[in-house]
Amino acid sequence: MKKEKKLFLKDIGEKQFLSKISQYVDAPLIDFNDDASAIELSSGELLVINVDMLVQGTDVLPGMSSLQIGKKAVTMSASDIIAKGVKPLGCLASVGFPPDIAIAEAEIIIQGIKEQCSSYGCLFLGGDLNESKEIVVDIVTFGTCSKTNFISRKGAVSGDVLYSTGLFGFTALGFEMLLNGKFVEDSLRKQILESVYEPIAKIDFLDILQELAINICMDSSDGLLVTLTDLSNLNNLGINITSVPIQPEVKKFAEKNGINPLDLVFKGGEEFDLVFAVSPDLIEIVEKRAKDMGLEIYKLGFFDENLKGLTLTDSAFDRYEVPTSGFEHFKNK
Repeated sequence: MKKEKKLFLKDIGEKQFLSKISQYVDAPLIDFNDDASAIELSSGELLVINVDMLVQGTDVLPGMSSLQIGKKAVTMSASDIIAKGVKPLGCLASVGFPPDIAIAEAEIIIQGIKEQCSSYGCLFLGGDLNESKEIVVDIVTFGTCSKTNFISRKGAVSGDVLYSTGLFGFTALGFEMLLNGKFVEDSLRKQILESVYEPIAKIDFLDILQELAINICMDSSDGLLVTLTDLSNLNNLGINITSVPIQPEVKKFAEKNGINPLDLVFKGGEEFDLVFAVSPDLIEIVEKRAKDMGLEIYKLGFFDENLKGLTLTDSAFDRYEVPTSGFEHFKNK
């Protein structure tokens, strides 16, 4: 009898493993592959919960301070709650520290957690402390909302218009600079470092998410390519990308250095911008509301039942190929 080959996580990657274990998870209100979970309370409201883990070896970039580590861990979790149209009410932290970490450094990480929670108007409720080989910060964030105010990833129809709350490219360029030694001019370095060291969840957009009829929403923390692909698949609709949301400085840098700018836009991750969709008759209302609030939103394109997957029709980028795969844990090593 032929011995069955033992498979490892690196052989199948994060997405296939999640599909394999989905049978064990109770997901009464939100699909298992979502970044948040929800249960209905006796009051009829929904309790929306997210857990997200920061691991030193994969999430802490060279040069990141201890304070920034704590702050980023909170943002990673809070962003997924906000994408549901829910205000984060409280956070819990399970923290693992190596025994030889300096007491001052460990305390500053906790201080960063507290500061970022406060910046989101969210209570830091303590948690758990344990020993680990490297710094690990696991954050649970929760909030409540009515069923009618909850925003899913599903529910788009053909013609719905897609927006993002920001432009892309700084983060991917920051990864190239810090991890691969890519030279970047001083004029860009400050903006890039700010984007990778101190990402901010887009809590300023909560009023728009809660007040207007937003059909779907998802944050871009796994990269814009993954976000749009997931939204396309979940809604069984193609997406026509009519305007690439790229930072102008990133476009200039890419063209000057012979880099495909679409790689920097779509394959970054950890931007924590929101990608949301509204029906065409709400375009003027949404854009006016954002302008009145002093917020920038960027039209990306629209859902199209006649397309499959992602189609790029922005003529400014017609000589470039859209990447076909983004980052995936376990596989991208």
